[in-house]
Amino acid sequence: YADVFAEPPYGEDPAESARSFRERAVRYADEKPEFRMPLAWDGADVVGLALGTGAAEGDWWRDRVFEAVPDAVRREWLGEECFFIAELAVAVAYRRRGLARALMAEITADLPYKRAVLTCYRSASTTREFYAALGWRELVVGFQVGDSPALCLFGLSLPSLDPADR
Repeated sequence: YADVFAEPPYGEDPAESARSFRERAVRYADEKPEFRMPLAWDGADVVGLALGTGAAEGDWWRDRVFEAVPDAVRREWLGEECFFIAELAVAVAYRRRGLARALMAEITADLPYKRAVLTCYRSASTTREFYAALGWRELVVGFQVGDSPALCLFGLSLPSLDPADR
């Protein structure tokens, strides 16, 4: 995780990034609904991960994004609750092998939500293209949360788990 987010356009300090990620993952696992963190392995080494949770009113991230995007996006995509993918990271040497695609499929499988959302940096053009290729819809381009860089919000409609809807 730390190595991936030290790369441009993120430029995070690896030691601080690793510490922050560990704390966030533990907190999310303890506090948030539907915590998921699939991992990709090469032997004993983690070479990729995705992290996501349910997000409802009162969630720090959801509420900040909710305030920053247009009302129509709020109603349709953030609503009362959604699933939020907070992180996706694959080590450089393992990219273009389908790991990120597999992690995204695993993290969104059989979710009890109608919608999943994620943000990425507007300047991360390859990342944006990847999400679009997976069927994610770019909903808002160029908004900010606090002093963040310009962000993009993506959304994915999820299949219903209710047998009556199938």
